[in-house]
Amino acid sequence: MTPIRIRLLWQPQAQFAGYLLAQHAGIAARRGIALECVPLDFSLGGIEAVLRGESQLAVTSPSHLVESRAPDQLSLLLAIQQESPLVYPVRRADGIETVQDLAGCRIAVWPGEEDLEIRWMLHRAGVDTSGIRRVPVPDTVDAFASGEADCAQMTGYHEAHELEHRLAELGQTSADALVWFRASDHGASLLKDGLVAQKDWIATHPDIVQAVVDSILEGWTLAFDDPEAAVALCSRLRPDMTREQQASQLADIRALSVQGATLTEGLGYPDREHVVRALAALRDVEGHAPAVEPDDVVDARFWQAAPAAARRTSW
Repeated sequence: MTPIRIRLLWQPQAQFAGYLLAQHAGIAARRGIALECVPLDFSLGGIEAVLRGESQLAVTSPSHLVESRAPDQLSLLLAIQQESPLVYPVRRADGIETVQDLAGCRIAVWPGEEDLEIRWMLHRAGVDTSGIRRVPVPDTVDAFASGEADCAQMTGYHEAHELEHRLAELGQTSADALVWFRASDHGASLLKDGLVAQKDWIATHPDIVQAVVDSILEGWTLAFDDPEAAVALCSRLRPDMTREQQASQLADIRALSVQGATLTEGLGYPDREHVVRALAALRDVEGHAPAVEPDDVVDARFWQAAPAAARRTSW
């Protein structure tokens, strides 16, 4: 058995159902891989964990890859979701109705350079960002609900539902209390997830990489084919979330995954367009981007060699 560590973007939950099934349902083990999905550690990002050799792979975004200290040393192997899941709520009571109204506001973002998409959205919308303060916090829902932030970065499959639940406890609905901004409305959507590894490690262990990629794709295929099994596993691994929350999250992840390149190429296809967009965002926001070509960053060989049954285009 070859031990392999994958760093996740958050705690084990339905967001990572395919990876977790690959580990806990014996899918990777059948291929000789002792897979371990490691939860997020804010003190060490997934890309840096890969570059240091502490994890062989990381679930992380193409944006993180191109923003890293060594983008030329990394490859994008898979992309399960094909659209950005991020939303940005504001309170109607604050008089914020448009993205332009965010000028001078406080925006809660996750630590670890997670804010490229919202910066690109503001840039594309022509917002004066000189007075905007981005507040890095682990829990953007708390920061928003407490009034520490006027706007907050959230995923539609997790934090947004938690915020809606808190409003319901106060007898409010999100439609009445909130305005939701989306980067896609301004042509600034960036993919949040992807599977990244070091090129040197890939070159040295191609058979292991193929086994891991095959296992992950099989895990996600199982998650979408048998959501009850996926929800049961995720509920066991994260008992602080209800089965209903896990089921809702898995349905949202499936909706984000079964679109875009999945419909034309197949599940998990590492679409170079996601890297193209991340580089464009950096050039617009920072005025420069690393001198890497998308085709040098994306490595679709292992996806192409994976079993066709795990690269379906529909469910």
